Parts: sequence; C-alpha cells; structure tokens
Amino acid sequence: MSKTHSVFQAVIHGRFSLLLFFTTFLFLVLPLIPVDRMALNKGIDLFGLVILLSCLRAITQNHRFLIFMVIFSVVNVAIGGSSLFFTLSSSFQVTVLVARLIFFCLVFVSIMKYVVDKTPITSDKLAGALSAYMLIGIIWSFIYALFFIQNPNNFIFSNPLVSETHSWTVYFSFTTLTTLGYGDVIPAQPAVQNYSVMEAVFGQIFLAVVIARLVALQILHTHPKKNELSM
Repeated sequence: MSKTHSVFQAVIHGRFSLLLFFTTFLFLVLPLIPVDRMALNKGIDLFGLVILLSCLRAITQNHRFLIFMVIFSVVNVAIGGSSLFFTLSSSFQVTVLVARLIFFCLVFVSIMKYVVDKTPITSDKLAGALSAYMLIGIIWSFIYALFFIQNPNNFIFSNPLVSETHSWTVYFSFTTLTTLGYGDVIPAQPAVQNYSVMEAVFGQIFLAVVIARLVALQILHTHPKKNELSM
C-alpha cells in the first residue's frame, strides 16, 4: 500500500509525469479509436492541445518563462482549438503548426536544461529525459506536416489513405527517429530527405549524450568523496 501511495505521489508531484503520461497515451490509445478519419483527426487535434497544456507543468520553476509560455499556450489553444470545430485553410494550418512547433521547441530546451544539470538523478529527471525524447518525435512531426501542406508530393505513400489522417506525420516521425524506416512513407524531395536524416542523427546523438550524462551524474552523486579527491 505504501509503495502504491509513493508511486501515486511521484506522479502527482513530478514535473514531467503528466507530460510523459500523455505522450505515451498518444501511442497506446489513439490507434484503438474506430477507423473514422474525421473522428481520428479531431481526436489527435484535441490530444495535441492536452499535451501542450501538460507541458506547462514541466517548466514551472522559472516563473518569468512560465508566464511567457502561459500566454503563448493560450494563443496556441485559441488558434489550435479552432481546428476542432472548423475546416481550416492551408495558410491557417501553417500558422497553427508553426505556433506549436515553436512552443514545443521552447519546452524541449527548458526540459533539457533540467535533465543535464548537476542535480542528483531522480525518477522525475528520468521522466524528463524520456519526455524530451518523445518531444523530438512530436516536433519533427510538425515539420513533416508543414512540408506536406506546402506540397503533398513531398512524400510517397504505399497506401494513399494514410495521407488523409493527421496521425501519419507522428508515425513517420517516430519510425525515422528510431531508425526503423519501414518504407511505407517515403520522403520524395531533397529538403524532406535531409530533414529525415537530421532527425535520425539527432535521435541517436540525443540518446548517446543523455545516457552518458545521466550515468556520469549517477557516479558523481553515488561516490561524491572519491570524485572530489580525483579532482
């Protein structure tokens, strides 16, 4: 009972627990939604707003930055929420995607500042590292969506129906990030190909650097006296 209570408290009080939960929820639950393209697209739009709001909890330590991000998130919710009720023009879709792209990039930088600082390793810091990795895939999905709006021929689909849902950008982004590369969605133009390569490389560098940093911090705080003597 005490262990369950401690886990529950960690989820409630952790800065990154909700963000990690909702990004994981994206992959576990949304695929189970009945195959109704309109319902699925609206569900993904709504879920994007939930993730956006959960990001605010992850950046609560810097109050000035938090105030700025609250205002920015209100703008995002206002323009992004309209996609739940109206069919948006291409130019307005670009505005929504650019606003969310900037927002999530700022959240990513904020999280990484905490993940790589010299404070001891905690479950919340690990959740922050995992959340940052998930955000990489989400950020790149916006980039691919912008390329697709600009020119649908930037991508080749083995199943044309895939391009009719918003979920394919998230799917393609994470298969690229993890270097799976199934080949059912193919970047067809040089610019998109270059961004796909950049995502794959960035994902591998992120894992190597962050894991090395976390291991170093664990060693530093596990044997502080030895590290002080060696210095």
